Amino acid sequence: MREIIFKVFLQLFGLSSKKIVGKEKGTIIILIDGLSFDALNYAIKKKYCPTLKKLSNGKYKLSSYYCGLPASTTATEALLFYGNNYNIPGFTWFDRQLQKFVRGNRSLELTEFEDAYVKKRNLLENGSVVMGVYSGGATELNMSGRNLAFSRSLYLLKTAHYFLMALLYPVQLMRTIYLTLKTIILYRRANRQSAEETFARIVLGQFSCFLTEIEIMRNTKRIFVDFLLYDEYAHEHGPTHPTTLSTLRLIDRYVKRIVHSAKKAQRSYDLIFLSDHGQTECIPYDLHNEQSVVDIKKALHDESYSVIKTFGGFIPNKESKELYVVPAGSTLQLYFSAYLKNGIHEKEIRNIFPHFIEGLLVSDAFGWVLVRTSPSSYILYGKKGAVVLKQDNSYEVKGTPFPISDHKEIERIIHSFQYYSTFSNNGDLVVFGNVKDKMVYAFEKNKGNHGGFYGPMTHPFIMSDNPSIAGDSMAALFDTIAIQV
Repeated sequence: MREIIFKVFLQLFGLSSKKIVGKEKGTIIILIDGLSFDALNYAIKKKYCPTLKKLSNGKYKLSSYYCGLPASTTATEALLFYGNNYNIPGFTWFDRQLQKFVRGNRSLELTEFEDAYVKKRNLLENGSVVMGVYSGGATELNMSGRNLAFSRSLYLLKTAHYFLMALLYPVQLMRTIYLTLKTIILYRRANRQSAEETFARIVLGQFSCFLTEIEIMRNTKRIFVDFLLYDEYAHEHGPTHPTTLSTLRLIDRYVKRIVHSAKKAQRSYDLIFLSDHGQTECIPYDLHNEQSVVDIKKALHDESYSVIKTFGGFIPNKESKELYVVPAGSTLQLYFSAYLKNGIHEKEIRNIFPHFIEGLLVSDAFGWVLVRTSPSSYILYGKKGAVVLKQDNSYEVKGTPFPISDHKEIERIIHSFQYYSTFSNNGDLVVFGNVKDKMVYAFEKNKGNHGGFYGPMTHPFIMSDNPSIAGDSMAALFDTIAIQV
């Protein structure tokens, strides 16, 4: 009955199905944003994810992989879609080529960045993207960051029939209202703001699932969908808080619906489940005030400079004495206004601000500072040691820079820094939150965070029935996925 209703809607809105050539298979990639391997296993153990548990106990293999720095959707999706994530240092950064701030949820900036970006492939050519940061080259349905904005109202009007289908489908509408009311009653303060916020988040998930099912009915060859709900609640409540885990029960239902639709489809589909990064429990350092700005001002020790914490969205004044502090979870990108084009090296920083770097490391919240020593070499200063990252791709460890006993994990972190440190879009200095009691200091008002290199945030999960889609290397995994797709 359900399939018949879908087909009626497809005909009503003039959405054609794609021809299947021979036994040509399709691929559906389902991304659960921000869910670490450890958090997923915990949720399965606590019975929040019966569908994912059933799949992992069957022919699908569940494993972790290492995403490394910057543990951010903007970087992971770029590597998956385009085979390249160079020069994407976080969710927000100053792009030295475009000479403007770029943020992963601001459509106009993101579109300009994506259009200029060097792409080795377009993973979603002849396919569809639902709630992706980037388009991935999607030529069917393109519900990515570049189109989900009022500035793209013409495109949204052209695709309005998708949303009308979802709204006019009675089961979909009733399910959305029911889940919103249930979430508000059980987990959140029953006020207008929380009601609107909860409704918006659940509607987004419902639409994402519904649009994915529509694309399956259309026999679209390549489909990517990103479910954002868990990541948003994990930021707010923590990665394993009961309220956060309740979102996985909802996402698990979406997965069940997509799996069911794929089984009923004319085209045979391979399904790949993964996350883009995890989240690490954090100490919200800037919860009540801008303490990080206070600490930076103290370390800078120059009253002529203005220290501005920002997510961008404005044209910087290159003639002024300003230090822009750009937070991304447990990371702070520091850009001097006078050096936005080419950046500044350690020697110049020490000449102008003699005790700045050491002053930063005095703060309890600041654990590491990355700074460029030459055009192609860097040093990562920690409280108890340092790592010299040399231009010949070798490195030298001094002291004990990391509070970790796992040597394999330390090697992963250092290799990740070797790649990350080459990004010209990095700040003149990059500050990483300190670690205390297995929690990391964060510079946004979160209880769970990512954007750095410590803990579960760099260990997302992947699950597939293809045995070759497994392993620790994110680049190798995504290349294998691209071959299959």
